[in-house]
Amino acid sequence: MTYNLGVDVGGTFTDVIVFDESTHELTIDKVLTTPANPSEGVLHGIEEATAKAGTSVSELNLLFHGTTVVTNMLLEETGSRVGLVTTAGHEDILHLARAWTPGPLYGWMGMEKPNPLADLVDTRGVGGKIASPSGEETEPLDEEAVRAAVRDLDDAGVESLTVALLNSYLNPAHEERVRDIVAEEAPTLPVSISSEIVPEYGEYERTLTTVINDYARPTVIGYLDDLDASLAEAGSSATMNVVRSDGGLMSSTAAKERPVELALSGPSGGVVGAATIASKKGVPDVLTLDMGGTSTDVSLVEAGTPETTRQTKVGYREFTSRSIDVNTVGAGGGSIARVQLNGSLQVGPESAGADPGPACYGQGGEEPTVTDANVVLGRIPASVQLGGRMELDREAAREAVQTIADERGTSVEEAAQAILDIVNENMHSALRVVSVERGYDPREFGLVAFGGAGPMHANALADVMGAYPLVVPPGPGVMSAFGFLTSDIQNEFAETYLETEEDIHGRDVYEELRALEADASDWLISEGVAESDHAFDYVADCRYFRQDIQMSIPITIDNLRGEAGLAEVKDDFEARHDRQFGFTLDAPLEIANLRVVGKGTLQGVTIEEHDPVGADSSDAEVGTSEVYFDDAYHETPVYDREALRAGNEITGPAIVTEDDSTIVVQPRHVAAIDRYGNIEITRGEDQ
Repeated sequence: MTYNLGVDVGGTFTDVIVFDESTHELTIDKVLTTPANPSEGVLHGIEEATAKAGTSVSELNLLFHGTTVVTNMLLEETGSRVGLVTTAGHEDILHLARAWTPGPLYGWMGMEKPNPLADLVDTRGVGGKIASPSGEETEPLDEEAVRAAVRDLDDAGVESLTVALLNSYLNPAHEERVRDIVAEEAPTLPVSISSEIVPEYGEYERTLTTVINDYARPTVIGYLDDLDASLAEAGSSATMNVVRSDGGLMSSTAAKERPVELALSGPSGGVVGAATIASKKGVPDVLTLDMGGTSTDVSLVEAGTPETTRQTKVGYREFTSRSIDVNTVGAGGGSIARVQLNGSLQVGPESAGADPGPACYGQGGEEPTVTDANVVLGRIPASVQLGGRMELDREAAREAVQTIADERGTSVEEAAQAILDIVNENMHSALRVVSVERGYDPREFGLVAFGGAGPMHANALADVMGAYPLVVPPGPGVMSAFGFLTSDIQNEFAETYLETEEDIHGRDVYEELRALEADASDWLISEGVAESDHAFDYVADCRYFRQDIQMSIPITIDNLRGEAGLAEVKDDFEARHDRQFGFTLDAPLEIANLRVVGKGTLQGVTIEEHDPVGADSSDAEVGTSEVYFDDAYHETPVYDREALRAGNEITGPAIVTEDDSTIVVQPRHVAAIDRYGNIEITRGEDQ
């Protein structure tokens, strides 16, 4: 027998899911994350989950890993020392940056601008020029200056090196020559060139993105090498794929070359998994809600495809890297509640994390959190053990929330409900950003809820937004890890185009896209994907001529050769522009960039379908519990999700428990189990 495994490192838990290829059985497990050394938690989780599945590490076939190593490194600024070689006269590029400040008018007054990730003392300018827009060499590269700069930086102790020369996206010859010189002068020094990482116009973004790649690279190389060695020592010969920010996969070898593509590795998996499940059950347009212990990630899926962006933001820094368009807020199960000096209640963004965690974990935490509020209100029944084995300290949770009640002069139940109301509003605001603020009506979308805490709050959010059906997939607490199993190997290949519809024909665009497709195909082959499994998506970054707001428009490539040429592309662009901004312009269409995403399909998991057995769910009822709804306690039935079968129905209020999450069905709602094991919640007929 062979097994596939997905592992996702979160802020509080490391989630693992094992898929048996012969029986199609899924086994899930959660272990506490080890922030000091994430690989320890990963290995512990893999060994524990495989044992739970009745197998061993040696029987794994495919291993899919989402990591927060790059994310944490950028947030905590703990990456490597980066040297930067750039064109003489442009040494200050990272300091000049972009004219952006946080917050409202005069927000810059309180802004503390962080230092660039490549210090000026480690920056060297060298002679040589490439002209724009021709890409011609107008001044030869000063190779002696390059050699001196590389030796100097290597002697100074830089741990990696970025090469970002002016206009290299038009002609990479100078950058490629610098890389050759680095190999001669400092062969052990990792080096990245901007014309390969971001082959597009935009000197600052291209330089910053490549510097981030090198900032993370030594640590990622060490982390993945250690993980590979530990897995091999445990007897594993599994092919390990690392999850990219855009929800795709790449080999650990490719990840070591381009770690900037891992910045949002974890959150992307949940969106991909949710999109797969929603499309399977015939709800292709959904909002996704991933509420974990530290934060909540929300996204939008249209026609079964997650929205993507090319501007990835981690903390202060925004750089050019393709990623799932996720909006993150500091609202998780561990978010801490505090009463402000003015008497208002604030929840998050500070989190109790995994250590010590919420008060109810019994690990020394004393501050009230969202999870403690859920415990107080009975939303997590007394029968529930965290992860199936951690006993919750309910008295500690009540004592923690009582501090809020005392400060506000309310009952402990009212304080707990206030905590939930505020955290729900924080998540509602995040969902509006990815829907209403982009021209989408959430009432036309379903809602897929996952994460350890998401299913407890999702019914309240669906009710506010009118986003039905609410779908809670099996194993919601490990949905990101499940999403990894549904991902494809993929990478993006792009070039700057900068042509208007008046100067070109669709056939010209067709030829450029085919050239990029060839590059994508070569990369897929290098990743071990057979040509018969290749697939490609074609995209044009479009804008109105002399405007700067770009939109990524999918292209049906064969249509470009017809008489209409680019007309279809412009129609799609204007429809999207009108939906988001409410107007169109009488101006030519300009294509700024062309992109091809090459995909190689992997069959990491199969979604099983079951015949309905009837509406009666009484066999799954395991008791009742006092749960607080609508300002009063209600005797509420509690169901074991493992005992629920396709076709079963549950009338709210109700609580459904499983090892990795708890689902709350509010009063006046109905939950049904569909053919794929999802819980689908809708409003009752009288609503």
